[in-house]
Amino acid sequence: MKGFKTLMTLAILVGGGWWVKTNPQVVANAFNELTAQFSQIEQSTNSKVATKSKTKTTQKKEHSGSETPIEPIVQDVKLSSHYRYRFDKNVPAAARRVFLDAVAVYNRTKIVQITPDGNAKNQITFAMYHKQMSQNTSNIELGVGGPQITTTTSVTGTTSVNHPTAKLNGDYADAFSDSVAIHELGHALGLDHSDSPMSVMYPENQGRTTLSEADIASLREIYG
Repeated sequence: MKGFKTLMTLAILVGGGWWVKTNPQVVANAFNELTAQFSQIEQSTNSKVATKSKTKTTQKKEHSGSETPIEPIVQDVKLSSHYRYRFDKNVPAAARRVFLDAVAVYNRTKIVQITPDGNAKNQITFAMYHKQMSQNTSNIELGVGGPQITTTTSVTGTTSVNHPTAKLNGDYADAFSDSVAIHELGHALGLDHSDSPMSVMYPENQGRTTLSEADIASLREIYG
């Protein structure tokens, strides 16, 4: 049986060699076709790698000191410019007043629309918290705020909504000011800390209640 297999193998090899010898053009055409296919595969692979590398590069955004940065979680996310807001329980009248002043400041830009009711999927929560700072620190935390993005993907596409919060530290009277509320609402809408003292997003309270051109430009970049 082993000898029979050997003879069959030799017969196949001899027959294959005779066929190749008598059909050189067919073999050449097949070789050229394989070479072309391998070349296409190689080009396709290189193209995908280059595209991936380019995408990775564009995700990193550099900002100069005069620009107002955008919160990383909001970068490259498509958000509706319509928001509705609600007050958490136990928000005193003084805090409600400065939060409403902040809403008016951002509504005047006409880039976003923030209302107390409606069917907007984005919803801001205004709230209070209490945090006593150490007497040894020179920095007092007057408020906190930030976006909370939820992204849903379905057969109709990708949808992102923002359910942010803006809070004032009720342990300090300085927190009940328009400038602090505007700063924290800016975080809720996606603006990050700025190095420019002219910005409402400067991390130290400067008493500013007017958005700088850089603040408006970044807001437009998010919602434009």
